[in-house]
This record gives sequence, C-alpha cells and structure tokens, in this order.
Amino acid sequence: MSVKEGNPPPKEIKAAREAVELTQAAAASLVHCTLNTWQKWEYGESKMHPAFWELFQIKSRLLKR
Repeated sequence: MSVKEGNPPPKEIKAAREAVELTQAAAASLVHCTLNTWQKWEYGESKMHPAFWELFQIKSRLLKR
C-alpha cells in the first residue's frame, strides 16, 4: 500500500479499514480520534485531514505484517 496525499473519499476510508479488518472504533483509536469523528469521515459528513489519512495508512500497513 502506498501512502496517498489529500483528503480521501469516504469509500476509500471504509475500504482501507475493512482491508485490515478493523472496526470503526479500532480504526479511530489507531489514529487517536473519536468513533464519532471516524464515522463522519466514512459517511462523508466531514473530510478526513490528510495527516490522519497518512497516519492510518502507515499504521495499518504495520498491522498487515
């Protein structure tokens, strides 16, 4: 998985989370945000900041090892 820049679309956020088999709560904890915030990103109610996206990609890549 390569690290992509910019605000990810909601479908990509959900697909990335599911690819590493995390619940929304576990994904939120991984990047130090609330469950409600994570849900808003996945539902398209707010945009995920690129820093959170990059952090999630890096940490989830480590989970796959």
